[in-house]
Amino acid sequence: MLEKLYLINLIAFISGVLLFGAAEYFFASRRYTDSKMTRWGENFSMTIINTLIIRILFIITPLSVVLYMSENSYWLFPFLWVSEIVAWIIMFFLLDLVIYFEHVLFHKIPFLWKFHSVHHSDLDMDFTTALRFHYGEAILSVLTKISVIAVFGPPIWSVILFEIVLNFSAMFNHSNFMLPKRLDRLVSKIIVTPKFHEVHHSQKISESMSNYWFFLSIWDYMFSSYETHTKKIPKLWLSGQTERTWFKKMFFASTKK
Repeated sequence: MLEKLYLINLIAFISGVLLFGAAEYFFASRRYTDSKMTRWGENFSMTIINTLIIRILFIITPLSVVLYMSENSYWLFPFLWVSEIVAWIIMFFLLDLVIYFEHVLFHKIPFLWKFHSVHHSDLDMDFTTALRFHYGEAILSVLTKISVIAVFGPPIWSVILFEIVLNFSAMFNHSNFMLPKRLDRLVSKIIVTPKFHEVHHSQKISESMSNYWFFLSIWDYMFSSYETHTKKIPKLWLSGQTERTWFKKMFFASTKK
């Protein structure tokens, strides 16, 4: 069963890569300033390495935890007389909210920023930027999700759906294309768009400390971390960065703010 769940995630990931890769090829909105193939090689390598590290370090993963709890009826929701469909909805929103706050902490706590700055050091931003994370951040994110799942014991498909939506939405809102303005204004009221999230990758600290989230934009509106996304953001990498942050430096030392 667990291998089937991993296969579903893999198929969804590959589908996202093909979909957003094609969208950028035909509708790119920004010119690339760095070697696209080199960037893609680094970014894809990082997500592969992160996956291998997590598989090696952890006997348990979010999917294995929720599968074990569902098979053994270790659920908090049934004890609260919550139906499965309600548990689905609650868990989806709860995971999205928890990961939003985790992202905020990665910006505000200097130690965590050393990991997260790797994501922001990409000299261009496209869908592969969504795959560019330091292994330290990847490990902490997995531990966060395991903790939430262990407490609530959600329906297994709610976690699968969340993982798929999170990966798709992250690739979507980092993509190098923009929705038509009217459509963007409408969609971004609920879901984060590329134009909405572009502000978060600005070199200006006030802007990079806003528009945090990848999927539901309601958290940024609700917690006053929204910054208008109608203006053009000229540079989308770290302040003071003038050249590529090489993979070896990113992997072993991270970058500095």
